[in-house]
Amino acid sequence: AAPAGRGWAMLNRNLVIAATSNLSTAYNLVVINIAHVIIAYQYCGGADACPAQVEAAATASLVGAILGQLTFGYVGDCIGRGPALQITMALSILGALISAFATPFGDYPPSVLDFLALSRFLLGLGVGGVYPLSATIATESSSDASRGRNASIVFSMQGVAYLTAPLLAWLLLSTIGVPPTAAGSSDTGLAWRVMLGCGALPGIALLPFKSAGGRNTPAKPSASFPEAMNAPINPAAADSAAVPPNDDEAPQIERVQTAPPAPARKVTLLGALRQRKYWGKLLGTAGGWFLFDITFYGNALFQPTVLSAVFNVDEAVVKGGPSVSGDLAHNLCAQMAVVAAIGLPGYYVAVYHMDSVGRRRIQLQGFACMAVTFATLGLAFEQMEKSETGRLVMLFLYGLTFFFSNYGPNSTTFILPSETYPEEVRSTLNGFSAACGKLGATIGTSSFKPLKDSLTRAYGEAAGLRWTMLACSVVALFGLLVTFFFVEDRRGFSMNGAVTTAPVEDSPAPVAANGDQSEGAGREEEGEAVEDGDEESSFIGREARLRLAGSSAGRPEAMVRAQ
Repeated sequence: AAPAGRGWAMLNRNLVIAATSNLSTAYNLVVINIAHVIIAYQYCGGADACPAQVEAAATASLVGAILGQLTFGYVGDCIGRGPALQITMALSILGALISAFATPFGDYPPSVLDFLALSRFLLGLGVGGVYPLSATIATESSSDASRGRNASIVFSMQGVAYLTAPLLAWLLLSTIGVPPTAAGSSDTGLAWRVMLGCGALPGIALLPFKSAGGRNTPAKPSASFPEAMNAPINPAAADSAAVPPNDDEAPQIERVQTAPPAPARKVTLLGALRQRKYWGKLLGTAGGWFLFDITFYGNALFQPTVLSAVFNVDEAVVKGGPSVSGDLAHNLCAQMAVVAAIGLPGYYVAVYHMDSVGRRRIQLQGFACMAVTFATLGLAFEQMEKSETGRLVMLFLYGLTFFFSNYGPNSTTFILPSETYPEEVRSTLNGFSAACGKLGATIGTSSFKPLKDSLTRAYGEAAGLRWTMLACSVVALFGLLVTFFFVEDRRGFSMNGAVTTAPVEDSPAPVAANGDQSEGAGREEEGEAVEDGDEESSFIGREARLRLAGSSAGRPEAMVRAQ
């Protein structure tokens, strides 16, 4: 019972750490969308008065996240997931706290946004690194039968953060007040400083875990996270290994002599990208994430237009000041909270179905439903805008785009890279896939708005929205095709590719880029030589066959291994 208790405590602790880290990432990425609006009015007199600085402050964390994903994914494969996560959280804490103390350079008030851009870039390095590390920790710390659910729980904290950020901002602005327009440094801007500083709290909350792993690791007394986070664990295997062998009950079987696994050679990102065996998989994990984030972040740009149409409000009404107070029709914080609340259930529907329906099918239906809802909104926008019932239908359909994003590729793209690749490149290629997603986000935020504005000037507001929504629909269809041809269903397979006895029904074998059922199976059938860092996977595969043989004989795994 004691080893089992330790295993579950270790698993739960790892999930809490990964989930809290993901909460920090999502909060910090979304809160700047509110803060930079307030800061621009306080120091520039409006966002239109300093557009370059506003754009830099709004996108700096996104750029930093791309670099952080590429860097700390590889760092996680080199020094371990736990130590790498410590570094990313330290950067997140530092970046958030520095942001809260942003001040102008010299006597030029708009330069406060330049200060903010630098601090948010530092923060972005940290939050970007959390993506591959938290996903990898969640999947490697889970049993094969529950890793999809556990990783989904970790990712669902994004939805919590998306709802928390506007609600907290709304509360702060209501109690402390909105800084006067063009007040500059004469007003402290306490509300936006507190909301930015709160981004450090999740990382600070993890500090009590610092001594948790040190008691059992005297060689590394300063370790801050559990020892299991520094290397993949499988609680189920750990529990079964604790069963003592019983020589009286154990049937005699021939011993299988196996050499100890050779340490996996570290593979750089460029080295991994040069290996053909990963190309098809990368089209599935990185390509799907890239296409999804184009629509997800581009879709947020339509929020003011759609909600203004739903509440029958002229957008020009709110241009005299920051739209962060007042009723729902004019309040940016309230609108963001409504949209986040509509999309939040999708995360937990994904948690419930992730291991039964499977990542591949959830991603397929998500892209398909997104394509349909985007197309419907684009084609019927003018008709729905004319009546109260039509406007309610418009709000419902717009909410569905977020629901099927979350019960779809938003959740699955987070999980798939962490279980698709072998251990020696898992975190590295996870980071590359996440960086491709953020590249798609950058394209979505920078291209859809100019497209919509140019179409609006030429053909009117309805035409601008119609064609950008249809463009999102087309991108979602491309995501559907990429998922169909290149995304594997990993249910029923362990993290190293061995067949498991996980109780998953209707689980088709994964289809790799070369058409084999699994990486290990394909090599055995084709007689390919195991090379580079794959000796370990081969050794693990032999261990898995021993476990299956022991299971069929009615003996615990540990009894087989004990001989």
